[in-house]
Formats: sequence, C-alpha cells, structure tokens
Amino acid sequence: LVDDEEDIRVGISQKMDWAGLGFTLVGQAENGRDALELAESLKPDVVLTDIKMPFMDGLELCSILTVRLPASKFVVFSGFDDFEYAKQAIQMNVSEYILKPINAAELAGVLEKLHAQLDAERAERRNAQLLRRRYEESLPVLRGLFFTRLLDGRINRERMVELAERYDVDLGGGAFAAAIVHIDSAGPQGELVTLSVQQLFEENLSLEGGRFQTFLYNDSVALLAAMDARGDIYALLDAVNRMCALSESYLGRRLTVGVGAPVAAPEELSQSAAGARSALEYR
Repeated sequence: LVDDEEDIRVGISQKMDWAGLGFTLVGQAENGRDALELAESLKPDVVLTDIKMPFMDGLELCSILTVRLPASKFVVFSGFDDFEYAKQAIQMNVSEYILKPINAAELAGVLEKLHAQLDAERAERRNAQLLRRRYEESLPVLRGLFFTRLLDGRINRERMVELAERYDVDLGGGAFAAAIVHIDSAGPQGELVTLSVQQLFEENLSLEGGRFQTFLYNDSVALLAAMDARGDIYALLDAVNRMCALSESYLGRRLTVGVGAPVAAPEELSQSAAGARSALEYR
C-alpha cells in the first residue's frame, strides 16, 4: 500500500477486511522510491498506489514494477479526474484506476476481482507446467515412436523434418544405417532383458565419425546410426560386434544384430531396416 498521505494509508489498512478478501497487507510506503525497494523485497501480488507522490510517482513505480514483477497487479489511486492519467495507467498494465476519495466497498470489489484473476492465472501456469513436465517425461517414448516410423517407412520427409525439430532429434549426417537386435532366450523376464540390452548399448556403444540413437523396436532393440564423412559401415559392424561380446559377458545373453546397408538420407532408413531384418534371418 503506497500513499504519501498517512491518514489515507491508515484508513485503508484498518477499514479493509484483508483476510476476508483473501489477502494479507504485507507492507506500506509513503513514496514510490521506498515502495520500489519494499516491493522488490516482498514481491507482492497486488500493489495499491497513489499517483501523486514525492521522489517517484505511482505511474513510474508501476512502470518499473511491471518489468520486475510481471505477475503482479496494480491499482492506482488519484485525486485528479484526468483522462491522461487514466490513459497512461492503462498503458502501464494497471488493472484498476480509482478516484479519491476511496470507497471501501469499491476497493473491496476490485480486490475480489483481482483475487479471482490471480487464482485463475496461477491455475493456468500450474497446468502449463504440468503439461510441460509430462511432455518432457514422454519425450523418450515419442522419440522411440518417431524412429520406429522412420524404420518402417511410415513418415514422409516433410513430416520427418517437423517431428525431428519438435523432438530435438539431430538427423544430420552423410550416411545412415539401421540395425536390429535379436536377443536369444529372453525368457520370462523378456521386457527387463530387452531394457537391459538397450541400456548396455546406450552406455557402451561408440563410433568414431558417427552417433547413435537406441530405441525399443518390435519387442526388441534397434539402432539408428548417423555417420559423417569419416564413418563407414565396417566401423559400425566392429562396434556392434563389441556390444555382442559385452552382452554375453555382462548380461549372459547372446545377441545377433542385423545391420542394413547405408542409405544417403534418413527418409530412406526403411530400406536399411529391411536389409537388417533380412540379415537377421541368417542367424
């Protein structure tokens, strides 16, 4: 609450049923300069301020706090029935403009409205944050579905570029190849074994001149390799053979990996995946 007239500050602070309106009066100041320092410390939801004050007027205060406290609401009091003041107040994101003398019932109505607005905005922010968190938690699954569609040839280039950007997937590279893993004797704990194999690849697979994406694919694990000018299919085969050896050593599971021939563009990965499936038939 900011006003250079002490009797007005005392009157408002004592007459208003703050708790009944859902508020707490957290601070008072007699000029805009002191109010600015106080507001930056307290971070109030609502600032009630007079316009005409020494050192810093109410409009300047609102102008600064609109930037520093963008979620706050501002109510301006003025003894001047001046259209220019009202126009400036609106431009500075002031929620309400009240003429003095201040009517307690009118101020209570304003505060009730602002309380409802604050509640609605906070609920909206919480929902947006929840949706964002759920989206981020779902990103690995969404990326896996995206890679599955690439390997199955169920996505055109335009859609591929759009989804790659949305899911933050880098599809740059000079050549691309698909590899599909077959796990011998997965047994009753097949899902856990599959996840263990995926984790093994993610933590230990490396390829000079290339990078990998590992994902679940048709009850097994698949790899998407993007290779630059230094990468080649033989280096990929060596890296995959190393992973097969690690699986037998670490997990006690024998793996067979079908590797498809390299293709020039990611939208052609279904051809490489078909080659990988064909290669698995020879196991």
